[in-house]
Amino acid sequence: MTARLHIARCLIAAHLIVAAVVLMDRGGFLRAFNERLEDVRSALITRDASGDFVFVAIDAASLQAVGEWPWSRRIHGNILENLTEAGALDVFFDVDFAFAADPAGDAAFADALERSGNAYLPVFRQLDRDGATAPVTNRPLDLFATRSWPALVNVFSDNQGAVRFYPYGDMVEDEFIPSAAALLTGAFSERSDSFSINYSIRPDSVPVLSAYDVARGRFDPQNIAGRSVVVGASAIELGDLFTVPVHGIIPGPLVHVLATETLASGTVPMRLEPALVFGALLILLLVLQTRPFRNPAFQLTTGAVSIAAAEVAALHLFARSAIVLPTGALYPGLLAFCSWSLLWRLKVNRAVISRQRQEVANTSALLQQVFDDSFDAIIIVDETGAVRKHSQTALRLFGGGPDGVPIVPPRLKQQALDAIKSGKGSSLRKHETGGTGGTLYLEYTVTPSETVSFSRGRGQAVRIATLSIRDVTTQKQQERDIAYLSSYDALTGALRRGVFIEFIQMRLEAREPFAVFAFNLSRFKTVNTVLGRPVGDALLQTVVKRLEDADVNTSAVARLGGDTFACFTEFATDEHDAAILAKRIGDIVSAPYKLDGSHASVGVNTGYAVIAPDKSISAQEALTRAEESLDSARQEGDSAPRPFNPVISARQFRSRQIERAMGQALDREEFEVWYQPQHCVRDLRLTGSEALIRWKSGTLGQVFPDEFIEIAESTGFIHEIGAWVIEKAIADTLQLPEHLTVAVNVSGVQMASGDIVCNLNNLLQKTGFPASRLWLELTETVLFDGTGEHVEKMRDIQFRGVRWALDDFGTGYSSLGQLSRLPINKLKVDKSLISGLGSDPAAESILEAVEKLCRKMGMIILCEGVETQEHLNFLRAHHVGEAQGYLFGKPMPFSEFQEYARKHRHLQIVSG
Repeated sequence: MTARLHIARCLIAAHLIVAAVVLMDRGGFLRAFNERLEDVRSALITRDASGDFVFVAIDAASLQAVGEWPWSRRIHGNILENLTEAGALDVFFDVDFAFAADPAGDAAFADALERSGNAYLPVFRQLDRDGATAPVTNRPLDLFATRSWPALVNVFSDNQGAVRFYPYGDMVEDEFIPSAAALLTGAFSERSDSFSINYSIRPDSVPVLSAYDVARGRFDPQNIAGRSVVVGASAIELGDLFTVPVHGIIPGPLVHVLATETLASGTVPMRLEPALVFGALLILLLVLQTRPFRNPAFQLTTGAVSIAAAEVAALHLFARSAIVLPTGALYPGLLAFCSWSLLWRLKVNRAVISRQRQEVANTSALLQQVFDDSFDAIIIVDETGAVRKHSQTALRLFGGGPDGVPIVPPRLKQQALDAIKSGKGSSLRKHETGGTGGTLYLEYTVTPSETVSFSRGRGQAVRIATLSIRDVTTQKQQERDIAYLSSYDALTGALRRGVFIEFIQMRLEAREPFAVFAFNLSRFKTVNTVLGRPVGDALLQTVVKRLEDADVNTSAVARLGGDTFACFTEFATDEHDAAILAKRIGDIVSAPYKLDGSHASVGVNTGYAVIAPDKSISAQEALTRAEESLDSARQEGDSAPRPFNPVISARQFRSRQIERAMGQALDREEFEVWYQPQHCVRDLRLTGSEALIRWKSGTLGQVFPDEFIEIAESTGFIHEIGAWVIEKAIADTLQLPEHLTVAVNVSGVQMASGDIVCNLNNLLQKTGFPASRLWLELTETVLFDGTGEHVEKMRDIQFRGVRWALDDFGTGYSSLGQLSRLPINKLKVDKSLISGLGSDPAAESILEAVEKLCRKMGMIILCEGVETQEHLNFLRAHHVGEAQGYLFGKPMPFSEFQEYARKHRHLQIVSG
């Protein structure tokens, strides 16, 4: 029942408020407010004038230059003549021509009107000078009227004295006369109503010329050609000034210009009916009375946000379509509603307060219970040091005296008294003390305050301090455990890498030679797999214990990761001593293990580095040298310890540099694809090219493929490089003649990838590149060392139309019998065979045999390394298909190869 009454009350209030606002609007009380809102929007959204309408101003400078007023009509004639000659579309004079002046000047102006044919002169109505109420119509003299067009110039102010509206025209003595703006825009029709001027158009953006300058011809005709012109007064002395919204007082001719701009731009403000706003107000008032909005502050905020949103929408409508949304009704409506809502809330709050007083009493009892059961110890001490109140946790933590009061540690009690005296509390502090269960680690805060003590009905302020104390003994022990784990390996108790490096640094400061050893266990994975991980863990623990128990005079053992450990000598050590100690460490660690009833045996790979005291080296570098030596020992595969080798270290360092630089080379566009031409041996026409990758690193300089390709294969980066080379080669070759092909090398690592077939198909489909123009090359080693899966992938790619070539034929161990079973379309003979032509009969015989074999098998044979005319003559005599080498051209950038292809399109190399 109460809910229904509340809903009914809300509905009645909302409808009454909206009804009152509607009556205010119908009574005209909101008109001025809406107009002011419209003025604010016009001021916020400024528009520049189109520039199609020019104001020729009779300004103070013009009056001073002529020296009199009214001017001779000859001056007006000169203005009209000059404007007409400059190409003005039409000219409107906002000047009274209803009386005669000097005959010569009038005749000159009449002649100018006759020649112009597109001049408008003003017609306006005003009260008779004798004060009669009947309006009198001012028209131009017949001498001028018969040679021009009449234009109505009357404008009227509103109740605030501002000109807001402009007429389309009016009936004057039974004749309809269009307004000046209607004539200048060609929008005239027999309409007697008015339109609103859009005062968002800035008057200062209207092109203005001085009338005197125009009369003397001192202006740029380009500023007039194709434009309409309004001639009128702007000088204050002439009094032709009007008050307008937004811009204040402006000359009357500018009012005509702004009205003309409004019509011409199609931005005549269109006022919507307020019914839309009334409906929105009613909905908003009903929404504000729903449960989520019942808070008065929230209602005020929502009302303000709603008004702001409405104004933003109104601003957007006005800016985009010149639509005027009369939002003025929202302000009194929301103000009335918020006032009613606040009063109603005050009434409701009175009832709530009475209920809350009872709830306070209940809450006090509850808080007392919370205080007693608090997890933290809470003790309240007064200025005498007496404990006025305490929680049960405090009693359990510190123990109690005979009176049942906790025994507060002296330091804590003194902190409380100091806080009472100073009136300042303390931030979180720490304290170590004894307790009922031993040593306690405490964190506490002290907060001074005042309370009121009632004695004999009179209140007396009492200063107290509250000690909030938390037992962090368990947390402290956990922190110690964490600190231990950050320095020592949890499984073996060995040092962690970071701490071990710090120990090496301290050893370096002793300024004597010492050795750093790094070793790992071989066959440890087998122990884990066969005997189980618990046995493997026990083995690692035993390794550390053996070295700690052994009399080798080394540092504590560090576990670098997995089954890799390290240590260093505690005495001055030379290479001989280090080699002996390295072997001894290997013997100690590789001795058989008996673990939980299981027997295990592991090998040891050991690397070491002797660090001289006279060399500048960091602890990290010292450990790195030992680890690099360990890498060498692993590669050798035997158990012999390996000392640090600077040459191998430099090679590994270079490899790491290349690996790091390669990771960013693609993004930095450091790779390039160069092309070496391939020619038909018979007629020497260009058949295609081989794509070769080149890398000029921003940090390492030129890096050759023989150096970085192997590293790219070992890191897997060859997939990205290889895909990029194929995509780049296809994109470049698409710009070459259609008969030219391109050959791209494919790595064995790429062939092992399962995506090469799919990726290649997608690339050919995306680019539209004919598959028959693409050759993929594999070396003998990759092909014959690979699995049958490689051959299946080759067949899948060949089925798509891409052809395969066997590269570097003659350098490996090709089985000629296997060639017939492989999807090979071309055999590329290595340059090592070609270089022996003419001097090595065996090379010639091999080449003849290979040529015959390829011809029988339907393969193309291509010889690399063709550098001399003698090479070419031999290949031609033995019917070799294609050739590639320095005789034709070295590898070159694509721009140069593009030019090479253009020159060799119809050019043949003449045989010597």
